[in-house]
Formats: sequence, structure tokens, C-alpha cells
Amino acid sequence: MNLSYPFPAAVLFDWDNTLMDTTPILYKAFCVLREHFSLPEYSMEEYQKQTGLSLRETFPNLFGDQWEAAKQVYLNAYRAHHLDMLTPFDQAREVVAFAYKKTGKVGVVSNKTGAILREEIAYLGWEKYFFAVVGAGDAERDKPAPDPVFKALEGTGIVYEKGCLSAPVWFVGDGNADMECARAAGCLPVRMASENKDGPDVLTVKNCAELLSVLYSCAEML
Repeated sequence: MNLSYPFPAAVLFDWDNTLMDTTPILYKAFCVLREHFSLPEYSMEEYQKQTGLSLRETFPNLFGDQWEAAKQVYLNAYRAHHLDMLTPFDQAREVVAFAYKKTGKVGVVSNKTGAILREEIAYLGWEKYFFAVVGAGDAERDKPAPDPVFKALEGTGIVYEKGCLSAPVWFVGDGNADMECARAAGCLPVRMASENKDGPDVLTVKNCAELLSVLYSCAEML
């Protein structure tokens, strides 16, 4: 693996399916939603092909003028189980804690509704690690637009000028929206995936444990 990437001055993480194994919760809520609107059942495989965009980006196309009502049904179904089922991936806390120790600037940029995202972080007791938590609806636009990254970096001294950031920032995520957002905001895109299908500009790690190893190795080179 190429470890020539600059050590980050800040690290931003996606939440769902990057740090948290939330697919079972999300899928359960989506099934409740479809049943509520008498829509055909979705398999887990079909659900996992969803885009990862925010509700305000996807629900108007799916539900038309009923999208606000559909959003509420979905959020109620999600909230009914999310804390009981919330499961961090192996070494997720360790990689967040290490990034915090080494940079002091760790944030979350997610397309999960901001209030629910903060509920989950508080439930885990992880607030101490994050200088910023930006969820869907917290910025003018959601991922893949760069707005949530710029909002997260407010007050850090890291600014976006002339197409790049004034210090290296790693953006870690699992989806295409994360990679597009990272590129648009001038971050190093870091994708959690089994193999690199993005090209040389993307650092690919299989999981949180491998990301922790990469950060540790990069820190040793400082």
C-alpha cells in the first residue's frame, strides 16, 4: 500500500457503514416505510444498491408531494430501534480516538438526519472526539456537495482557496457520495472497500482496523 499520503491535519468520517454497521437498522426502517405505502417488498440486496444520498435528495423523486410524510414515517421507524441496534465496526472507536489524539480535529460528515446522528454519537459517548458533527440538513446542501465539509471545517483554520485546502484533510467513507464530496472539497478521499475501484487519487482500506494501521504508519513517518 502506498503510504506517501500526507498525514492529515484533520480527519472527517462518514457515519453509516463507515464507522457504524447500520445497514440492518436502515433496512428495517425502509421496509416499514414501503409497507406503509403498500409498495412491493425490497430484499436486502436491492436495498444495498441505494445511492446513500440524503432523504431530501431522494424522497421527492420516490414519493412526490407525499415525501415529507414519507420522511416522517421512515424517521419514526428508524428511531424505534436505532439505539438498541447501533453497532460500531471493529476498531471504529480506536481509529477515531487515534485520529483525535494525533490531529485534535476529527469530525463526522453524514447524510443521516443531523438530530438523529447526534443522538447516536451521544448514546455511544463519542462526543469528546468530534470537533464537528454535520448531518443532512445542517448545511445548505448535503453530500455529494462539498458544503458539509466546509461547514465542518469552520473555525479550524483550514480553509478552501484556489481549489484546495490549506492543510491536508482525509475524508473517510464507503459510498460514491463520500468520494465525490471529498474531491469537491479538496480532501483526500479514503474509501472503505475490499479493493480500489476508484483510481490512484483514492486511498482504499478494507475496514477500520486497516485504516488505523495506515494512520499509525503515516504518523511514524512524521
